[in-house]
Amino acid sequence: MTDAVPGADALRSFMSQTEAARERGADPVPIAARAATVVVAREGADGPEILMLRRPERGTFAGAWVFPGGKVDPEDAVPGGTMADQLKATAVRETKEETGLDVVPDNLVQISTWEPPTDTAVRIRTWFFVALASSGTFVPSPDEVAEWTWIRPIDMLERHAQGRVTLYPPTFITLTALTGCGESLAAWSTHLRDVQPREYGTRMRKRDGTTVLFWQGDYEYDADRPDTTGPRHRIVAGALPWTYLNEVWAS
Repeated sequence: MTDAVPGADALRSFMSQTEAARERGADPVPIAARAATVVVAREGADGPEILMLRRPERGTFAGAWVFPGGKVDPEDAVPGGTMADQLKATAVRETKEETGLDVVPDNLVQISTWEPPTDTAVRIRTWFFVALASSGTFVPSPDEVAEWTWIRPIDMLERHAQGRVTLYPPTFITLTALTGCGESLAAWSTHLRDVQPREYGTRMRKRDGTTVLFWQGDYEYDADRPDTTGPRHRIVAGALPWTYLNEVWAS
């Protein structure tokens, strides 16, 4: 990923700082907040498309391509509701604020929950949802959106492989999972509602000078065991394209 690609430096800095904290033996950082992010989907001419936003060159995920989303606010509380209700309220609010689009809780399907490495300076636990329908007029927030596109997941992954866009690992894996959901929104709905949400607790290490990210089920998730073998669930985030090895969960 070249320096000319927005967000590339920010991603490298995030990985380097996390790796440095691990090498120092820093104490685990507690979860500071909860957040929700939304994959807004629509039917396209060549299959389902999703809305992706490029963040401005500042703040969290500076310059990277992401889905709408943000942290849970007190206003998202649902009287008599559950935490899941509050997270969906956050998802609805953030989508509206960033894009002008309306999504409703009943059309939100949770697909995953993510925790960053324990060495990350600020740790936010994030719930990922897919919105299988939306309404309203797209009006991007100038404070949150530098660029936007409706695109098939496989096409965004190709742009990443070519070094044209910056993606963080949760976005990359979400896009990869969506490529296996079918060729229509109806197929996506059936597939996503049949699969239990995945839990991703990220662990990051250097391996022969290359950053490797591990998730549950990988035989080296808990400790380095380079002289043994087993199922792998990891990204080798060296030169593009990244290598994603998932021998644990079907998409």
